[in-house]
Amino acid sequence: MLPSQATGRLPLIGFYALYFSITGIVLPFLPAYLKSLTLSVSQIGLLLSLSPLLALVAPHLWGHLADRTGRPHHVLSAVCAGACLGFIPLLFVERFPTLVAALATYAFFASSITPLIDSLALQHLARTGGSYSHLRLFGSLGFVLSSTLFGLSVDSVGRATVLAAFSLLVTLTLWSFTLRDSSGPTARVPVHPLAGLRLLADRELSWLLAACALHWIACAPYHGTFSIFVGSLGLPPSVVGISMGLGVTAEVLVMLLYPRVANRISPRNLLVLAFASSALRWAGLSLATSRGVIAALSLLHGLSFGVFYVASIAFVVRRVPPHLRSSGQGLFAAITFGLGGLVGYSSAGAGYDWLGGHRLFAAAAVLELAAAALVLRIPPQEPRLPA
Repeated sequence: MLPSQATGRLPLIGFYALYFSITGIVLPFLPAYLKSLTLSVSQIGLLLSLSPLLALVAPHLWGHLADRTGRPHHVLSAVCAGACLGFIPLLFVERFPTLVAALATYAFFASSITPLIDSLALQHLARTGGSYSHLRLFGSLGFVLSSTLFGLSVDSVGRATVLAAFSLLVTLTLWSFTLRDSSGPTARVPVHPLAGLRLLADRELSWLLAACALHWIACAPYHGTFSIFVGSLGLPPSVVGISMGLGVTAEVLVMLLYPRVANRISPRNLLVLAFASSALRWAGLSLATSRGVIAALSLLHGLSFGVFYVASIAFVVRRVPPHLRSSGQGLFAAITFGLGGLVGYSSAGAGYDWLGGHRLFAAAAVLELAAAALVLRIPPQEPRLPA
């Protein structure tokens, strides 16, 4: 890598590390903090559903603005500032209606951060070369470091959760001003407000997005009920921590190795592998009762998230015109994490009560096979572009 390339990537690397460090605190610890405010489980469930609900709309709006203005780095800075302002009330409010307003505002902005930074990263790599996965792995490292260090530094989950997350969010907003548009002078292409949605006319892209939404629905039992499932087996909480640590480690390793196979195996085939491996993972959990088996199955997280995410991004890049890059990533986020997350999280709790943990994971395995079948409907011939 040339020194100029490394210098140009440092803002992106820092942004990924900071943003997913925030996620490493908010995702595992915010539900426990909300519980400490004496909210009911149903109220917490509603609050947590705000993020995928807003992700149905917000990424398309911000992605369109980024494409229309041709200044995605400015839009990203504005989105970070908005998320920061939306998070401020969480530092002192405790009433449910106010928490709804604050978390909805935060989610309206924060749900668009990932597709916008991905768009900037892909734009940079299109000019300088390199692998997206080698940039994105710094996000995974930030996640595991922040969640581990925060968990070790506090005796109980309280106000420190929102203070730590807010401090990192302010730092992220300031860091976002180091990002630059690396596309150089180009002719401005008029972008219709519905241009992002019109991408769905591409049948192969639609199959891909439907499969990704199904995959994310299938992942919801793990994201939402895994700790409950482990406890129901009479196993200690350390099994959850060990399993998640092994999973993120596998994810980082996969992202490091991804460029070695990306030029030999198409994103389509890698996605089939990811969904089939996920089916095996959930089927294994549907039968598992011991900590060793559960921990071993967590190593498949490298495929069920690592390969899934980078291969999906690569597929979208190959199907979307460069002037709609932000809109394409926004559409991917809206359908996968918005629609898939909303359906998945809203049904996982009810499914656990109705089916129990083992049968719920068995149902998730079936969904993964359905996702793999949808991807197999896509013709194997794809343009050979850098991953």
